[in-house]
Amino acid sequence: MKFFIQVPAVVPALGLLVLLAASSLGAPPPKVLRKARSTEPVALALGLTGEVNDDRILDQLDEGAERLMSSGQTVKMADLIKQLSRRSCVIELPVPASRKYSAAEIAKVMRPGVVIIGDLSKCKKCPRWHVGASTGFMVTTGGVCATCYHVVNIPESATLIAMTGDGRIFPVREILAANPHTDVALLRLEGTGFMPLALDTEAPVGSMVRILSHPDDHFFTLSEGMVSRYVTLPLEKAPGEVTFMAVTADFGAGSSGAPVFNERGGVVGLVNNTQSLYYDPKKGRDLQMVFKHCLPSQYIQQLIRRK
Repeated sequence: MKFFIQVPAVVPALGLLVLLAASSLGAPPPKVLRKARSTEPVALALGLTGEVNDDRILDQLDEGAERLMSSGQTVKMADLIKQLSRRSCVIELPVPASRKYSAAEIAKVMRPGVVIIGDLSKCKKCPRWHVGASTGFMVTTGGVCATCYHVVNIPESATLIAMTGDGRIFPVREILAANPHTDVALLRLEGTGFMPLALDTEAPVGSMVRILSHPDDHFFTLSEGMVSRYVTLPLEKAPGEVTFMAVTADFGAGSSGAPVFNERGGVVGLVNNTQSLYYDPKKGRDLQMVFKHCLPSQYIQQLIRRK
């Protein structure tokens, strides 16, 4: 499900002719009843040669989530939310690569490490359960996944599951660490043999970045741009500040938690929110710009303790 909440930072008013409308980018809103479920394997839905079939992926998510829940393999959302109070964990991270990756290589090589985070809710228009999709990415081979805090904090949902970029579906077993102020969380998925994406910090203003995310159920969408600036904003409901990385690469609702790659394929940030600037703020007319804000990867690293 899509939700628009106050992001951890609120931009001050910029005058009578400017409005910045902020929105987080969790799962998109429920759609009309989906088509009949496909019986094709997940691998075909994901497209072994790079193509994506969004409807089949949604079907596989729904079926996989129902199967895991009915067999008792999922963890109740209420129990996961209790674990959001955990503030740190001990994990080992992979080292970033030294060579540069092309856009095509990012889309192909990094895709198995990009995951769909699904929150399961009962449909109001049919007797089935449906998954609302957001984004995350693996950081260890043993099942640790990073995403945004607001992607996980959905009390009205029954549970959380995840589908990897190579088509496997797993339950979210626990929340290892989270910070509501910086809006980051580390989850542990059931299973092994995951492809981790390395965290990196090299992303100066003007450098190229690429994002692989799931905007509005358009799964594994690659976009490219640059870092346009870093901006530090105050927290709305707590003392302190959050620094955002503003990028020109596109993303939308459902992209929250997506990895932001630098040219070495290192994850330098995760997608967080957009802020729209209008010429006529009172009527919400004449959209001029959309600021796309990501959280630097340092906020993920702050959740990790060394052994």
